[in-house]
Amino acid sequence: MSQGEKNRRVERDGGRVDRRVRRSRRAIIEAFDRLIMDEPIDQISVSLIAREADVDRKTFYQHFGSIDGLLDAIAEDVVSELLDKVERTTRASSDGSEPRPLRSFLAALTEHLSKNLLLGQRYCEHVPSELLLEHLARPLVRQCVDRGFVGEDIPDDELGMLLAYGLGGLFSLYRWWLLSDRRLTIAEVMQLACQLVESGVPSFMEGGARPGSL
Repeated sequence: MSQGEKNRRVERDGGRVDRRVRRSRRAIIEAFDRLIMDEPIDQISVSLIAREADVDRKTFYQHFGSIDGLLDAIAEDVVSELLDKVERTTRASSDGSEPRPLRSFLAALTEHLSKNLLLGQRYCEHVPSELLLEHLARPLVRQCVDRGFVGEDIPDDELGMLLAYGLGGLFSLYRWWLLSDRRLTIAEVMQLACQLVESGVPSFMEGGARPGSL
């Protein structure tokens, strides 16, 4: 179990966590977000984060164990927020149509990115893409199974491969958009992502579909 998952479970355990603990945890994450705006991750140390958060190093280690553990916790929070929204959206489908978790996930991802585009861009610029993808993939795979979005009978290797393929493509697409001149809107990028994941590249190339025509 990752450090991020441990922290998340502790916080959900009957509300027993002291407010000061939650406050210091949040202060550390927000301090890291401020630092990543200006510095690549390999220039950010535990001491620097602790000083920015106005906590001591011991407090940092108690919460996260390492910067890798901090990234785990951030990824766990992001994935939980996204999948919570997917669950609410699919439960709210009252028109008799079949729930579409993929579209709900992409809509939730779009909303999440729209909250702070500059921070998302800095993460893409200052954290290696393979590191970001690695930290996001672990909680996504686990939570998709736990929440019943994928069947438990799918072998772990196949599930990991499928989600790595899908998440890798989505991550690359959104990363490309964040670092581009953004002539497309985030909503248009979501439309393209839906088409590419659901129907594949041939449908896009052969059909000539463009944002706004889906």
